[in-house]
Order: sequence, then C-alpha cells, then structure tokens
Amino acid sequence: MVLAPRHQFRSLEFSLLEIALSSTLIIITILLTLLGNVLVLLAFKGNWRIRTTTNFFVSSLALTDILVAVVVMPFWVSYISSRIFNVIAQRIWTWTDILCGIASIWHLTFISVDRYFCIVSPLKYHTLVTHSRVLVTIVGIWVYSIVSSSLSQTLWSWSGYTLLLFINNFVIPTFIILVMYFNIFRKARYQARQIDMTINGKVKKFFLKKELKAAKTLAIVIGAFLITWAPFFAVNLHYYVCGCRPMPFVVIAIKTMHYGNSMTNPVIYGVFNRDFKNEFKKLLTKCFSFMFKRDLNIHDKSTKSCVRSEISPQ
Repeated sequence: MVLAPRHQFRSLEFSLLEIALSSTLIIITILLTLLGNVLVLLAFKGNWRIRTTTNFFVSSLALTDILVAVVVMPFWVSYISSRIFNVIAQRIWTWTDILCGIASIWHLTFISVDRYFCIVSPLKYHTLVTHSRVLVTIVGIWVYSIVSSSLSQTLWSWSGYTLLLFINNFVIPTFIILVMYFNIFRKARYQARQIDMTINGKVKKFFLKKELKAAKTLAIVIGAFLITWAPFFAVNLHYYVCGCRPMPFVVIAIKTMHYGNSMTNPVIYGVFNRDFKNEFKKLLTKCFSFMFKRDLNIHDKSTKSCVRSEISPQ
C-alpha cells in the first residue's frame, strides 16, 4: 500500500545493490505467495469440510494475496528499477497497492471477529455467523477497498488523506484485532480452568499446556500482523507529521515486509489448520507424483527411441 505522496518514492534514488536485493527478495516472495495461496484455494475447492464460514474469509484473503503477487509486487520491482515509470503505470500500481493492502488488513480483522464469536459464543455462532452474512461481509470489504483506493486518485493532494488512511485502515483494524484476540485468550483460559476442575490428577500440567498453546497461536497471529504492517504505517505517519523523507533502504525494507504478509497468511491460516494441512499434503503429493511419472514416461520414450535406432538396419 502507498500512503505517502507519489513524488516521495519517485524522487528517491535507489542504488544497484538495493535494487538487486529488493528485486531478489520480491521474486522469492512472489513465488512463495503464489504457492501458498494457490494451495489454499485448491484445498478450499477440493474438500467440502474446509468450506466453513471462517475459511470463506481465508479464501478471499488468498485471492487478495494472489493479486498482490501477480500485479502489485511486479509493479514495485519495475517502480524502483526503472528510471522511466509513466503516469498511467504509476496510477495503476498506486490503485492496486492501496486496494490490496486495505482488503488484506480488513480480511485479517474480520477473521479475528469470526474467531471471537466462534470461541466466546459457540452456541450462538452458527446463528450469528451464517454463510450469507459472511459473503455479504466479504463483498463489503472489497467494495470498501475499491472505493478507498479510487479516492486516492482525487484526494492525494489533500494533506489529511494519509492520516485518514492510517486511522481507518491501521489504527481501527489493529484495535479490533487486539480486542478480539485478547478476549479469545481470556475465554480460552477460563475454559481451560473449567475443564481442569473436572479432572482428577495432573491438573496443573494440563492447564499450562492448554494455556501456552493458545498463547503461542495468538502471539503468531498478532505478531505477524504487527511486524509486517506497523513499520510501513509508522514511516508514512512520520513523513506526514514532519515531512522527513525516508532513506531508500528504509523504503525497500518496509515495502518488502508488508508484501511479505501475503506470504505468511497461508502459513498462519492454512498450515495451522489440520484440515488445510492434510489437504496441502495430498495436493503436493499428487503434484510431485504427476511430475515424477511424466519424467519417467519421457525417460522411457527416449530409451525406447534409442534402442530402436540401434537395432534398426543401417
């Protein structure tokens, strides 16, 4: 996502080392992002048990991350490496960058809300969170993201635009995510204590194991979001307040980090889910099996061809 004025990053001069390093990291990120998120979509399509309300958000998030990998990241590489980056390309990159950034953040936010209702109100969850409501919410996220990114084309010169995006698309979502996961962790602790009171023997050990597991999962979710997005918004807010232009290597670092969030999302919301993990194994096994059989068939055909050529009369 781009929050600072267009001329800020364009006026920066990136060294060849910075361009090479950033391009290499982005290419690796693109490949891993595509691999992880395509697996998420294939698993969601191929296994009916995975098509839960929560995973509708996860699948829509995967589409967002694929869009980042296919459109936004290549534009960023072109942006820093090309001396000639025309206005049309710049507008397309800016629009898609803001669109995908906002959509990704709000998908993460509503995933936290969904999990809050699932854990805190499990008896009411299926009546509160229905497939139709989830689909309406997903459409709302995309509409809001499209409108917000489209406004960037007209409101970019307004000094308050950066602050508006910062509050609406980082402060508010971060507050919601922290509140949701804090209450989830508190509820998990309460449930663990209730279970402990009904078990004779080894109570303390069981309680600590459950609590530590919940704390570890929540720490990964919150930590990945803050680590990948907080530096980007902090630099842009600093520029908004004092007008201090960041160093080129700082710009490259924060852009690589928040693009990297698209790579970590499949790991957090896919691999940590047992159904997704099992489906990933099946898909990768089929893929490698197909590749091995294809190579074996090619080898057999080439061997037969060589044998025929040797025994054929001269």
